[in-house]
Amino acid sequence: MENQSDNIVIAAVRLFEQFGIRSVSIDNVCSELHISKKTFYTFFPQKEDLVDAVLTYQKINNYEKFEKLFKNKNAIDSLIVSIKEIRKASETESQTLFYDLQKYYPKVFEKHMSKNTDEMRLGFEMNLRQGVNEGYYREDLDIELISLFHSLQIKNTFELMQQFPKKFTKKRLVDFFIDLMIHLIANEKGLKYMEEHYNKE
Repeated sequence: MENQSDNIVIAAVRLFEQFGIRSVSIDNVCSELHISKKTFYTFFPQKEDLVDAVLTYQKINNYEKFEKLFKNKNAIDSLIVSIKEIRKASETESQTLFYDLQKYYPKVFEKHMSKNTDEMRLGFEMNLRQGVNEGYYREDLDIELISLFHSLQIKNTFELMQQFPKKFTKKRLVDFFIDLMIHLIANEKGLKYMEEHYNKE
């Protein structure tokens, strides 16, 4: 990325992830890039606009990452990869950043959380249709309802991990969730594929 707006966003991502949103001022971002506040305000009239741009930037990066991960994979492999990647993200994401976002920028938080849920639901709908076409998933699936169930349940699953980290480890919950989803959507061919490729891990 070459323009100044992108440079500001990239610097903010690094600072926000390290120190949280609340602790990082516009002065800090300007100092990091050796630019004036006048230059900053040319691109971002207020800090909330920068926060919004940071979340959009992270989302685009995640989309490109998943696009590469799903390339040449069947529906079952893609589903398992996506669930495990969401788990990894939950392990590495800054809790301070998440807390600050929710507390101090609730409008931005709600906007992006709502978008994330919608995009996850649509992504799972695509996965279901792919699996049905490939012959791994049941043909009688209610794709709309199951994709909604999936997007809500995976959110609840990772919230549960944070509430009871010792009792419900990430691996235990992820393995359970994958098993639950596969048995809900897979047909005999899909279950056989799981048995041959994953159940021996």
